[in-house]
Amino acid sequence: MTDTNQNDVPELSFANTGTFLKAPAADPSELTADTDVAVFGAPFDGAVSRRPGTRYGPQELRQASAWYDHFAGGADGAYNADTDRHVAHEAVTLCDCGDAPTVPNDVERTRKQVKRYAETIAETAFPIMLGGDHYLTYPAFDGFAETVDGDVGLIHLDAHSDTIDGNELYGDHWHGSPMARINDLPAGSYRNHAMIGIRGYEREGFRDRVDSEGLLVKYARDVRKDGIDAVIAEAIDHASQDTEAVYLTVDIDAVDPAYAPGTGTPEPGGLTSVQFLRAMDLLGACDDVAAMDLVEVSPPVDDASDTTAMLGANAVTRFFEAKFC
Repeated sequence: MTDTNQNDVPELSFANTGTFLKAPAADPSELTADTDVAVFGAPFDGAVSRRPGTRYGPQELRQASAWYDHFAGGADGAYNADTDRHVAHEAVTLCDCGDAPTVPNDVERTRKQVKRYAETIAETAFPIMLGGDHYLTYPAFDGFAETVDGDVGLIHLDAHSDTIDGNELYGDHWHGSPMARINDLPAGSYRNHAMIGIRGYEREGFRDRVDSEGLLVKYARDVRKDGIDAVIAEAIDHASQDTEAVYLTVDIDAVDPAYAPGTGTPEPGGLTSVQFLRAMDLLGACDDVAAMDLVEVSPPVDDASDTTAMLGANAVTRFFEAKFC
């Protein structure tokens, strides 16, 4: 029998895809001072109001990310023709901490566990959460904020403001309320909150809240009029003013459903995929952004080509490359 050295066989792009960008797996307690970035999933959609399925988002995003690591994950890295940059993922110490414990039918228990998981990771590394529904941003922000000595700004890409204080059907804790709950935290405030891509319908009084509480909203129409670069620059200025760090949350439905159909509450008229990826480049290059998440990817309603998962994985990878590579 011939002795085959497996090290001579290149790894296939679709093999060994259990972690984001094929990073080594690690428990949050095992992270060291040398760890630059730690990804974790939050497979929970118990706070949605429409179509479930985002619980499957974290693993689908990991699977999709393998394609991008196939090129840039080697020792020599690769040239990213879209960003005109040479990137090498191996130059960054990236770990995947698996999924935070979640309880499918218990929002409160899930919230506590996601907060604890996010806080443990943020004490050592730059945290990136893969959702899951958008309610999860509240405990992830809360956990991250526990590691920051001061106020935390928020940049928020979304079709919806998610600022509903309370709902007679869903209560105070659902995916329509995370920004209201963050505003309740000592480290969070609407005056340090910048939203991008808002469109569709908002509750009565939303415009009054924007005017009275210092919230910056750049609607989808503003992106079309002023361009994504100008809008991102204004958002960064707003969220970083008088704050110690900025948290970035990205709801995939900020993107038009023509480019990202696999989400629970799609809204026509959103960002193009080009605008979206450019936003991730700019936000990744911002020194003030110290944590991020990407949420609301729902594989059961995605198309046959997994378009939404591929775009989401590309967006996180572009952010990661802009910040660390």
